[in-house]
Amino acid sequence: MSSAPPDRPRPGRPGVVRAWRRRPFGVRLALGYAALFALSAGVLLGIAYAALGLVLVRQDAAYLRDQLGAVEQIYARDGLDGVRRYAAALQEDDRGEEVLIRIADADNAARLLVLPDAWQQSDFGVLDGPSEAPIPREIANAREGQTLDVLTRRLPSGGRLQVGLSSDEREDTLEALPRVFPVVAVPLVLLALLGGWFMANRALRPVRRLVGALEAMTATGDVRQRVTSPEAEGELADLFALFNQTLGRVEALVVQLGSTLDDVAHDLRTPLTAVRGTAEVALSREREPEAYRAALARVIAATEAAEGTLDTVMEAAEAEAGTLALDLTPVSLDALARGVVDLYETAASEKGVGLTVETGGAGTVSGDERRLRRALANLADNAIKYTPPGGRVTLTAGHDASAVWVAVADTGVGIDSSELPRVFDRLYRSERTRHERGLGLGLGLARAVAEAHGGSLTAESVPGQGSVFTLRLPTA
Repeated sequence: MSSAPPDRPRPGRPGVVRAWRRRPFGVRLALGYAALFALSAGVLLGIAYAALGLVLVRQDAAYLRDQLGAVEQIYARDGLDGVRRYAAALQEDDRGEEVLIRIADADNAARLLVLPDAWQQSDFGVLDGPSEAPIPREIANAREGQTLDVLTRRLPSGGRLQVGLSSDEREDTLEALPRVFPVVAVPLVLLALLGGWFMANRALRPVRRLVGALEAMTATGDVRQRVTSPEAEGELADLFALFNQTLGRVEALVVQLGSTLDDVAHDLRTPLTAVRGTAEVALSREREPEAYRAALARVIAATEAAEGTLDTVMEAAEAEAGTLALDLTPVSLDALARGVVDLYETAASEKGVGLTVETGGAGTVSGDERRLRRALANLADNAIKYTPPGGRVTLTAGHDASAVWVAVADTGVGIDSSELPRVFDRLYRSERTRHERGLGLGLGLARAVAEAHGGSLTAESVPGQGSVFTLRLPTA
């Protein structure tokens, strides 16, 4: 017993849309431009064909009315002989060959009949119609595939004068036009393809330059280069300017990130070195239990310092993501400000900076005491760090009708007005303060804490005279 192998599934062919999307954008743009150009040309030719047909119909109607009037005048003046002479003269003209002239008596019996070219009397049947009709009557010739427009007018004798015009010349003109279409369409399509390729290549040249720059930056990791394109105009010029501006911001962030990593490494290296050194000294020889306990205490203090650095980085990340978790309890801002001053009094004294606190009954708020203390500590530490010896830092607590506040004022280097809006940005440090070590996270973290409590942190500064940072919180 044999079994046939199962049929393998055949990969389906991509649809028209999928195949079209796989084409390079430049090819799609050129073909799309050519298709649009060809379609527009076809529509215009169609409109031209319809307009020409309408114009020819109107011209034939006007010619027919003129012939009817002329024959009527000649018949009234010269009778049938005059009409015969006029008809003979018409037959010598290409258009006159297509004219029907019929004069009938009151019983509709033909007294004169001049047939158009290729028409026979049997093609008409009974040639009759209204005695006065403003619109020509159309008669079809099945044998020749033509039509005849006939106007009828009542004669004073009671007979009928009928003048008609064959559509043969008009149809020949209209039939010749479609034969011209392919002759015109082929150069048009070729011209459209050439123009589409030129326009697509010119339009995409700045984009290709931009892509090349991105590929080079991706390969080298160098964000210092900038992209220029003389061909870029309008929106593309704006795109290049924005791209270069973004590169500038990325370069600045890379520089700041490198500086921040150096600071983080330094701030972690100091406590880790202390831990290692303390452990090595403690293990170098046999010691008393009190000496071991002292060494362990120094190790704990060093690890707490390292943990504080990591906490700052983690809290800054939470602040940026807006996910700071608060443990709300009643907090006295007056006591909080005094506690921060007590904490930094020694550091300020060692630098020669005066540190004072002025409490004016700020009262109590509902807040996270640990995070609020951290925010005020960041403000105080920042003020002391950038205030030269002999300067002063003052913490003032107070309240107004809608909020309680703590202001940290210093007489330090100050902040330039162009840099003031960015002092709360993560990793940002002004040009005046880059020589000082720091992570550039303290002010941003303090503002995030204030906003998480429904408050705000604002800054005012005059270069060379100092700065004032005000933490405002809604009253409990």
